[in-house]
Amino acid sequence: MSSSASAGKMGTPQITFFCICAVIVLGTLTASASLGPAGLTLWAIAIVLFVIPNMMIISELGTTYPAEGGIYDWIRRAFGKRMSTRAIYLYWVSNGIWMAANFILLTGVIADTFWPGMPLWVQLPLVIGFIWLTVAIINHQVEIGIGITVTGALFKIIIIGTAGIGGMVYAFHHGIATPFTAESLIPSSSSSGIGFFSAIIYNITGFELVACMGSVLKNPARTMPRAILYSSLAVVGLYIFGSLGIMMALPLDHINLVSGVTDAIRPLFGDNSPIVLIITVLFMLCIVGDQVTWSMAPSRAAAEAAREGCLPAIVGKWHPKYNTPCGASTTLGWVGTAVSILYTCFAAGDNADAFWSAFSFSSTCIISSYLLFYPAFIKLRLSDPGTSRPYRMPGGAVTAWVCTLLCVSFIAVAIVLFVFPDILSGTVNWRHSGPIVIGMIFILAVGEVIIRRSEQRHAATLTASLQETPQ
Repeated sequence: MSSSASAGKMGTPQITFFCICAVIVLGTLTASASLGPAGLTLWAIAIVLFVIPNMMIISELGTTYPAEGGIYDWIRRAFGKRMSTRAIYLYWVSNGIWMAANFILLTGVIADTFWPGMPLWVQLPLVIGFIWLTVAIINHQVEIGIGITVTGALFKIIIIGTAGIGGMVYAFHHGIATPFTAESLIPSSSSSGIGFFSAIIYNITGFELVACMGSVLKNPARTMPRAILYSSLAVVGLYIFGSLGIMMALPLDHINLVSGVTDAIRPLFGDNSPIVLIITVLFMLCIVGDQVTWSMAPSRAAAEAAREGCLPAIVGKWHPKYNTPCGASTTLGWVGTAVSILYTCFAAGDNADAFWSAFSFSSTCIISSYLLFYPAFIKLRLSDPGTSRPYRMPGGAVTAWVCTLLCVSFIAVAIVLFVFPDILSGTVNWRHSGPIVIGMIFILAVGEVIIRRSEQRHAATLTASLQETPQ
């Protein structure tokens, strides 16, 4: 359980920056830009049909049921303990996979900057080192983790602002690298990189992470809706601005998933410019901040599930001094290490391929849990109408149903496109899709075994304790 001493450390500014750091993933900014001008149209669609409904759902749930478990607590109230454990297991363990993807990206940036052509076998020890650095940070004082997320958000604003402005200045002097026409703004299944639309949807999930911080939020009923509104506006604006800058500076076929952000500012400042080096270093620090944010909050939710006997006891271990979920975060470290080794072995010798493959796998796991999260909202509206709702989605039951169905539909589309990115053009690349499908089956099967055994052990412990109690 969390410490009461840490209560009330995050007000509206901290929550806003936490959400910005959690939601903005610099590695997927280039995936968004890879959609070309059609991506702007897809962004507009996503804002209206996903961002706004998602924002209202999270605000209502987060203010109505402020608890340490966040998404775990909401699904448990709606569908029971086992179903909520399945969701939080996916939500939590997938961050070990995402940790590997994030640091594959980081070592790719390091290689691109300081050692072009660095082989993957040299990058692997760096990836593993960053994983355990992240675990050490999460296991330390919660104030350090919060400070890193705030700093990471500020760095992201600087980086995206520089990429956006730099790309536009370059386009002003040298012309726009990516042509913008009325036809290019219309998405189609044959558009280059249309599979990256899944990245846009993923880019605007994660706002619910802050609800997992429960006890460290100041007056969540008041601060959370404001922070989610502010951060949603900031995130969408920054993503679109950064994508525009990259498209202005680079042709679509020159956008690299790993180095695209720094590539966008090189034409303006020069390859050896100190500004490029500074932005690259900030980019690296942001990746560490990403992982701290994405591991810190779900680990608390997983620890809460373990406390209730739904996950192994080791996952529910808290640091005796800092009261951080060290059991859950350390387990993530081992998962990330194993995945890093596997993906380094199976990647086709290319860092971008390794990143996108690991990212697609982890993202599929993470957003699969949303297929329970959004229905939990409508279920609680129906089964628990008497609970006071400090923030209530306007529009009554009709709006609630429409928003839920829209969010579930977008998540389903994202899952399909992550697993089968070329399916809209009628093809399936099993080299990409096969490992994800097999990995998902493996993750789900292992999770089911872990959950059921944990429940059995918890029940046996309770029975033994009752038998030992004097009558």
